[in-house]
Amino acid sequence: MISTIFARLFQHPSGDVVLKHLKHLTQERVLPPSATQGELYFLEGQRALVALILSLIKQGQQKGENT
Repeated sequence: MISTIFARLFQHPSGDVVLKHLKHLTQERVLPPSATQGELYFLEGQRALVALILSLIKQGQQKGENT
């Protein structure tokens, strides 16, 4: 299952560094009021991808606890 693979991949300390960097680039980023609609859409797409990665990690961790 892909979620188990994501959980295993990001359990290493290096994975934590990568996740923190991705969060910094996306979830913690604030665009100025002058941002274009395209810039807003692009950032939202990036945020959605990071949210998906975090969700898959969580699902994989829960499956690992149940097996």
